[in-house]
Amino acid sequence: MKSVKYQLDITDVSAHLISVTLSFTPSSPVHELMLPAWIPGSYMIRDFARNIVAITARDKSGVLQLRQLDKQRWQLQCNDSPVTVSYQLYAYDLSVRAAYIDDEVAVLNPASLCLSVNTLEALPHRVNISKPQSRVIEDWQVATGLSRSQGTDFLGFGEYSAANYQVLIDSPILLGKFTLTEFVIEGISHYLVVTGDNLTNLGRFTADLTRICQQQVNVFGSLPADLTSYWFLLWVTEDGYGGLEHLNSTLLLCSRFDLPAPEQPQVDENYQNLLALCSHEYFHTWWVKRLKPAVFQQYQLTAEQYTRQLWLYEGFTSYYDDLALVRAGLIDSKTYIKTLEKAISRVTRNPSDSQQSLIDSSFTAWTKFYKQDENAVNAVVSYYAKGALLALCLDASLRSCNSSLDDVVRQLWQRYLVSGTPDNALHKVLTELGFAELATESDKWLTQAAALPLAELLPTLGLTLTIRPMQHGDDFGGEASVENLPFIGAQTKPLNGLLQLTQVYHGGSAHQAGLMSGDQLLALDNRKISPTSLPQLLKRYPEGSTLTLHFYRKDRLLQSQLTLNAAQQQVAVLTVAEQAQCDSWLQQALPG
Repeated sequence: MKSVKYQLDITDVSAHLISVTLSFTPSSPVHELMLPAWIPGSYMIRDFARNIVAITARDKSGVLQLRQLDKQRWQLQCNDSPVTVSYQLYAYDLSVRAAYIDDEVAVLNPASLCLSVNTLEALPHRVNISKPQSRVIEDWQVATGLSRSQGTDFLGFGEYSAANYQVLIDSPILLGKFTLTEFVIEGISHYLVVTGDNLTNLGRFTADLTRICQQQVNVFGSLPADLTSYWFLLWVTEDGYGGLEHLNSTLLLCSRFDLPAPEQPQVDENYQNLLALCSHEYFHTWWVKRLKPAVFQQYQLTAEQYTRQLWLYEGFTSYYDDLALVRAGLIDSKTYIKTLEKAISRVTRNPSDSQQSLIDSSFTAWTKFYKQDENAVNAVVSYYAKGALLALCLDASLRSCNSSLDDVVRQLWQRYLVSGTPDNALHKVLTELGFAELATESDKWLTQAAALPLAELLPTLGLTLTIRPMQHGDDFGGEASVENLPFIGAQTKPLNGLLQLTQVYHGGSAHQAGLMSGDQLLALDNRKISPTSLPQLLKRYPEGSTLTLHFYRKDRLLQSQLTLNAAQQQVAVLTVAEQAQCDSWLQQALPG
């Protein structure tokens, strides 16, 4: 049977170089080779082809003409005989989106490595992975969701296969020394692969992950019918965080201190974040990797591919990720409510909440959300964070009518799995379920740049929401630490012993004083400002005080009048008003 074949060889660990040999039989005199500009699930042009160091092509007659057409495409003149294309790539991107090689691990995303051959994308694609020739990495193994070919051992080097090119680039490959555990849900093996020697309680991690996955299965009712195995590929570093969903796997990046210590009795904040990340990416097994926007039914990877629905896919997933932890009994309701408080505050404290709608945030993800600058707090709404709050509003509204968001999720899954969701899918499903008024209201939540009605809806879940002024840059809600502590309306960072403004909130005290991002603060009321002294100084002045502020702007010494008003930026305070209602929501979903 015809196929497209790739040979992957790590040729120089120190130089982070990998050689790829692409082999195929031509179906026409001319073929176009292409490396994707982006990877599905991460909506930013990454131009993977820039990492190609050298490329040549030949067949039995000799060298073939290979002409580059643009930044990622090559035109290949072929004869009637099989073709071999050889190229070398630089692989040193410490992220879950591309390729990375060092003496501890190799992370290989085929989307960043494997050229496609036009007209042959539907053929089976085979990848042979050679064991690197180095004594320092002789204990390496292979972990991937790709199918093993006959003769390749479990976790062994050798040949792996994918049904087509789209499946190939949706299957990350992890090489290195790692530990592996297995758990089974609905008869399907799930593998947890953890790189390195991390002094962790892997048994506990596996047990916790099993409970989380079961909660996500409960939302949809069953695992996807085509799922035959699932791989959590966890790349552990000294400092890192991130994840990317794939068809039957997820590639995750974390700090070794996010893992649970051997005798750790509680889920601390770092471990909770890791579990929530795993939960988030696993939810995507249904919600993005199978059910997806209609426009994504066929990915076009040469340029941006726009959708107005990222709030639905990333926002809803963000709602369910931490919710699965409390329903699995891994965190208590108090911890979850504190987590929810922070999630609300991440939205309400930014002026962007009234500047950009959720559908606009989704559509402009390519150029705004993924390319944030110092003005992002004023202009860019997170479709993750605010999308999760919209899901919360929907869940609260539905539960007041003896339904739940789970019913909506299942209906979307069942109705649009084959065709993909149109932009009005949520409106249609809510209307069909008998919630026409809520469908109309949700349209407003999506299209208007305005705060969501959380305070009005959360009592249905047994919660009371109050809002108070933000007190400092790391203030994400809860009871005020100091009564009426003014906030200058800017984020800061230490720089050469001074305090530099990194973001200035529109309407805040710093903005009203004419301060700009990049200004370095020197003195307030003729008293020196240091990275630690500013909060102490602010405590000593009553609200409404107007003080002289000296600062550097580039190489100029300037002064301004700073009025210490209460922050316009707001953060959330959640309290439980009705424990029974809250427990009913958090402990289990209503029956579908």
